[in-house]
Amino acid sequence: MAKIKDTDYLFSTARVRSVEKNMLTRERAEKMIDAKTTEDALKVLDDIDYGYGSEMTDPNNYEKLLTDEHKKTYDFITSIAPELDYFNMFLYPYDYHNLKVIMKSEYLGIDASDALVDTGSIDLKILKYSVKERDFSELTESMESALKEIIETFPKTNDPQIIDIILDKYCYDEMLKSAEETKSKFIIDYVKMQIDAINIKTYVRLKKMNKSWDFFTKVYLRGGNISEQVFIRSYDEPFEKFAEQLSAYGFKEVFLEGTEALAETGKFTTLEKLLDNKIIEYIKSAKYVSFGIEPLAGYLIAKDNEIKIARIILAGKLAGISPELIKERLRETYV
Repeated sequence: MAKIKDTDYLFSTARVRSVEKNMLTRERAEKMIDAKTTEDALKVLDDIDYGYGSEMTDPNNYEKLLTDEHKKTYDFITSIAPELDYFNMFLYPYDYHNLKVIMKSEYLGIDASDALVDTGSIDLKILKYSVKERDFSELTESMESALKEIIETFPKTNDPQIIDIILDKYCYDEMLKSAEETKSKFIIDYVKMQIDAINIKTYVRLKKMNKSWDFFTKVYLRGGNISEQVFIRSYDEPFEKFAEQLSAYGFKEVFLEGTEALAETGKFTTLEKLLDNKIIEYIKSAKYVSFGIEPLAGYLIAKDNEIKIARIILAGKLAGISPELIKERLRETYV
């Protein structure tokens, strides 16, 4: 792969800056929440050119609009980026999600096609064919290794959870390896932060379920900044004590606030929101990079977060949730 210099991103950075003004700001998000109807909320997205703009979206089918926006964003980035391979990693979670659905459908004899998402780096038809025919030539090496491990392991346990565990392990390992190939500290640290956030959520959920530490070791994702031993040493300690261990990694306050809310409400939503916000605060630094891979990666990550915000708002409005409660769930915006 040819060496890509920061100056090779001069044009693409300028293009990203030109479209950032159309992103979902906090003000626009709150306008969606305060809209009288879901149709009115969708008009806010229409005003910032969501999707392909052919016709007004059916409120009950807003997922298609969000999927279209995700595809459009990725197509935009790959159309301007000097090196396309660097951006596949941001779609790997969708590929691995689809592989989970396909493998579970096969082993459990169910039709879960509604759970598939058409936003990965590999076409759904290829993924389905690869699994059905056991022909992995069109997949990445990590995906092939993950599927072979599942094929060998699942019949011994018949536990669908092993599919999730194996595919998650390979997904984030592949993301981190891809991040390291970019030589960008910004992207590497982002992936590590993602891994840490997932491990923290897993740690909290398993402790609340009274699962043992040895089960945690099976699902722990390697590659983050917080080592497995940090979690294991404090596994039987109260959350408040474990929070002190997280101080060195910048997660202490988020963890304390999130677990306090969990104790009060029994819900994980606050912890999940705060961890998402911490990642968004980190990637905001990309807005201040004059040119390079960072503005493109930052925009791509931010759009993923933005689409999540839109989904929370639209799902909440359709479910009749109060504006106040939806605002409590609202993530930080990039702009």
